[in-house]
Parts: sequence; C-alpha cells; structure tokens
Amino acid sequence: MTKKTVIVMGNGPSLKDIDFDMLSGFDTYGLNSAYRAYERMGWYPKYFGCFDYIVTNSHRDSFKELVETSPIERFFFLEQLHESKKVQKIWLLPYGASDKLPQDEADFYYFNDGGSSGANASQTAICMGYEKIILVGVDCSYVEFLPETEQEGIKLRIGKTPKKNPNYWFDDYQQEGDEYNIPRGTEFHAPTWNILSQRAQKSGIEIVNCSTTTTLTCFRTSTLAEELKKKKC
Repeated sequence: MTKKTVIVMGNGPSLKDIDFDMLSGFDTYGLNSAYRAYERMGWYPKYFGCFDYIVTNSHRDSFKELVETSPIERFFFLEQLHESKKVQKIWLLPYGASDKLPQDEADFYYFNDGGSSGANASQTAICMGYEKIILVGVDCSYVEFLPETEQEGIKLRIGKTPKKNPNYWFDDYQQEGDEYNIPRGTEFHAPTWNILSQRAQKSGIEIVNCSTTTTLTCFRTSTLAEELKKKKC
C-alpha cells in the first residue's frame, strides 16, 4: 500500500532547483516567509506554517492576509492569528520537554518542539496521518550574520533588503524590517533533525531528503522525481 505522503518545503537555496509543476496533485507544506514567492508565482501549497515566535510576530499582518486571500487549506501557527477554521494553533512545549513524537491531532494541544520550522512542520504532518515525508529545500547551511542584519539581543533585524541572500531560494525572502532568530544551523538545527530522524524510525515514519544540496546525513537521500514516481505507482 502506498504511504500517505507530504512534501515539506524548506526555504534553502536548493529549492530553486524544484520544478513546481511537478508538485501538481501532491500534498505540499510551505513555511515562514515563502509566501512572498507564492504570491508572485501564483502557486500555493496545501499547508502552511510558522513555528517561530519572533518570525510570527514580524509577519503577523501578512499571515492574516494569507489566511483570508490564499487557497491554502490549512495553517499552523503558535498563536490564533485568525478566527478562520483553517487555522490550527499549536501549543508548543519547551524544546526537550518530551522525547515523544506527536501521534495524532490531539497532540496539537501538547506539542513537543522539534527545534526547527521544518522539523515541526514534519511533526504536524505526522499528526495529520502522513506516513512518508519528502523534504526539499532543507539545506541546513546558513551564513549566520548577513551584512544587512542588525542584532538586538537574541534576534536579528534586516536593516536593508539584501540584494543577494545566500540562505534562501529567493533573494528578497527577508526584507527590510523583518525580525528573526540567529539561525544557529550547525549548533542547533542539524541536531534537531538528527533527533527527528531517530524518533521517526522508531515510529515507522519514513522521511527522505530530496534536497539537491544538503548538509544533513540522517535521512535516506533520493531525487524528488524518483519519490514522486513511487507515489504514483
């Protein structure tokens, strides 16, 4: 039997390699500031989420508009940003508070922080019954401090929209005034993916990394075309 499959889309530079036409008919999951590209492309994922308090606050108005105007079917936020039934609030436990992988939608109300947006998106997909997760754009490679950023305590602010942003699949992913956490890719993001890999294997969840450029070694790797062909079989 074919496993229920979702494509979780990170926002790393390798996402530029994806032919979005290939995704037609497949369940997709987008994140964070990627909505800026969706609007220009006229393409939207089935699901959309943000699991970062600083980024949520920085994009609050845009996220509300996205709920109201886009064809996205379901949203996952750390706050009830909109009264729409399409919005699912996630009650996020502190990172490391539990070593359990969420199992079903009841766990939205007692959700173990996976540590990164992509890992948390994957966990919400598991809650919705997905048994296979295809990762794209999950490069896990960051330039920690861009020349255009200003640091304010634990967060960074974009002082000027970068002409070239090496961290994302389109250069104005981050724009003047945006606030976000210091990426901490090697120190924090990579280990959280390793933990998700271990928990998924124990729970019988298949995660395959189809990112064309990635530093992660904890998942089976493949090509998106090959995995989508399997899904159609």
